[in-house]
Amino acid sequence: MTAVSPHRLIRQLTLEALYEGETSGHPPEAAFRRRLREEREKRPALRGEEWERRGIAAIEGVQAMRPELDRQIQAAAPKYPVSTLAIVDRNILRLAIWELVSDDAAPVAAVINEAVELAHRYGGDTSPSFVNGVLRTVSERLRGPADGPGRSGEEPAGRESRTTTDPTQQS
Repeated sequence: MTAVSPHRLIRQLTLEALYEGETSGHPPEAAFRRRLREEREKRPALRGEEWERRGIAAIEGVQAMRPELDRQIQAAAPKYPVSTLAIVDRNILRLAIWELVSDDAAPVAAVINEAVELAHRYGGDTSPSFVNGVLRTVSERLRGPADGPGRSGEEPAGRESRTTTDPTQQS
């Protein structure tokens, strides 16, 4: 089994907490802390306070900026109202866009790659390409063209046959 970096694992736990908060009404911070406690039993590298601070900061940031994050998503994918997107896709996008707007030092390509990895793990078949397209469009609007072929003005690919996957039900 390949070891998952603490950074990636914190993103996964953050996404799971945001998802739980939106689907169950549980406070996402409490869900994050619960999941982090569970993971710390298996992964001693997560025992430092830094990891809890990172996850809680991301959750609080996403919650505080949710209306603006949703506007960014809607502007990048106008054919798909944010309220109709799969909950997991919506939260992957919110988390990644929050990262892009809150940390100017975060490499755009790395943020997009991490979000696409989350979409592969938790989303449906078309989630990775949709997330990639939306984030490329948003990142170009925020920071200018990223490395690689630009997608500004293009509709994100892969939305025709949308399947939804619950992030808590892994295959």
